[in-house]
Amino acid sequence: MISGDLEYTISSLPYLSFQDTAEERSKVLSILKKYAHPSESEKDLITILDGETRKFLPQKAYEIFQQIELNTIHSEAFQKSGNNVLAAFSSYMHSLKKDVQQLRIFRRNESESTTKKLPLPLVPGTPLEEEIQLLQWQWDKLEELSLGHYADFGALVIYKLKLQLLLRWWGFDQEQGFENFLNTTKRMEDGR
Repeated sequence: MISGDLEYTISSLPYLSFQDTAEERSKVLSILKKYAHPSESEKDLITILDGETRKFLPQKAYEIFQQIELNTIHSEAFQKSGNNVLAAFSSYMHSLKKDVQQLRIFRRNESESTTKKLPLPLVPGTPLEEEIQLLQWQWDKLEELSLGHYADFGALVIYKLKLQLLLRWWGFDQEQGFENFLNTTKRMEDGR
């Protein structure tokens, strides 16, 4: 799959769209798994993508690429990255995390003041629905950043982040999430 130049590589990756359907999951999974060595077919998709990019990226770029994770993308190191796409998305995520934190504080203290402006225009819903809204905003930001990046390192970074967003969404288990919610609520009521 990823041998040759970056343009060929990016064009050979499965197209990603923000949807959670069996067809979309199957398409992405099967295409990426097809390119993995048979002994590596049990690896997760991000590991396969990272491994394949090692074949053509310079060592320094590969090290940066391999470190890209949704749970750490907001870190200062990424915000100060020399790559404009990475720095812009990292700053966006840092800001979004702060806004979500403010929203949680606001909701906890909601009875005190209802005249304050909400920190995020999040449509109230179940925790799963709200999480999907946050993922959609992140996807939209990546779409915005993708303008002008078609076959460069920035495009590859965007691809990896989009794939991570989809895998996060596809990994949601409604029953497990509800159980976690009940456990968290119980701990809060117990004062733990």
